[in-house]
Amino acid sequence: MKKIPYPSRFIISVCLCSIVTFSNIYWLQPLLPVLQQEFQISSLSANLAMSAPLLGMGLGLLIFASWSDSVGRCKILLGGTAIGLVISLALPLIHNYPLFLSFRFLQGMFLSVCPALAVPLLGEELRKSWLPSAVGYYVASNTIGGISSRLLGGISSEYLNGWANAGYVIAGISLILFVIIYLLLPPQKHFKAQPFKLKHCIKAYGQHMKKPQLVMLYLLIGLAFGTFVNLSSYLMIVLGDFPYNLPSDIRSLMFLTLLGGTTSSLLAGKFAKKHSQISGVVMGISIMLVANFIMSWSNMYTMIVGMIMVSIGFFFVHAQASTLIGKSVTKAKGSAQGLYSLFYYSGASLGVFYLEPFYQYWGWQGILGATRVALGACILLTVLYQWVGSYSNHRSHALS
Repeated sequence: MKKIPYPSRFIISVCLCSIVTFSNIYWLQPLLPVLQQEFQISSLSANLAMSAPLLGMGLGLLIFASWSDSVGRCKILLGGTAIGLVISLALPLIHNYPLFLSFRFLQGMFLSVCPALAVPLLGEELRKSWLPSAVGYYVASNTIGGISSRLLGGISSEYLNGWANAGYVIAGISLILFVIIYLLLPPQKHFKAQPFKLKHCIKAYGQHMKKPQLVMLYLLIGLAFGTFVNLSSYLMIVLGDFPYNLPSDIRSLMFLTLLGGTTSSLLAGKFAKKHSQISGVVMGISIMLVANFIMSWSNMYTMIVGMIMVSIGFFFVHAQASTLIGKSVTKAKGSAQGLYSLFYYSGASLGVFYLEPFYQYWGWQGILGATRVALGACILLTVLYQWVGSYSNHRSHALS
């Protein structure tokens, strides 16, 4: 391990940690119909298996990002990931569903150490010329972890007789990767501890929430990610039911459509060089809306095409909106991104409560209709964002 160059050890460790993190969060998504049958629960309760860890992750991001400034990134990264994996080993043993959801929430909270600390850690330990490529590898690792775990979870559940054995497979592979991370991750050389001051954090969050354009972006990304994740979750339930009755291994193949998002993330940067970021957000939402109408035909071909387009549209929105956050603030950028992440994951976790009544009354078409309303609200937020920006510019010119 010591023969590997110091910067490479950080990059590889962070990327492996990303794979471990998102594997343990998302592996259950194609198995929601299996959980419904196993625990004899409703579609809403089954979807909470995904909502709980995402909510935990949103809250954990705020806690660990601030705490690491005083304690150190590597210690928290290793400690949080280790606790998250212990919970992964315990999950298949739990037969009480409320307790299962509580463990999933805690799992998401502790595993949030990776998305909270990865980019700051790389930024501190790598040369500036290395950073863009390193962050690119990290983002790609997020996708690899999310897609591979969904595929492996679906296939393992089908061939190893149940979700519990699939959970052991994911946890076992994750533990092997964690040992590699533990041996590979070097101590930080450039970390400078700063005293943790809760008052300063709360003050920074309050200042950001007073800015209308930031709040609009936060609401927009919450709606967009909530639409993206929960549309996928309900699609798994629909495909597991009549008339499709697809097994979990076949359902999990639907998540290969997420590869479309990897391509769009790369194209988003090129688009932003020629056009504004907010126009990129509008384009991404528009693609998601078109995909939504395509999926209303409710056959496998239109669903596959629709999910590819939804992935392309969402990751386009995400890339542009996160860049806008960075450009919109000059002070306390970390807390601004922390709030972005909180709304991002909270939207995904709470979106199921909005969509469930539509599913109960109108089924799949109800889900599509409800997500159109959410996406329409996103378009409205972009219009308001531009109007507020124009008004602020006009007012500043008038005062000068």
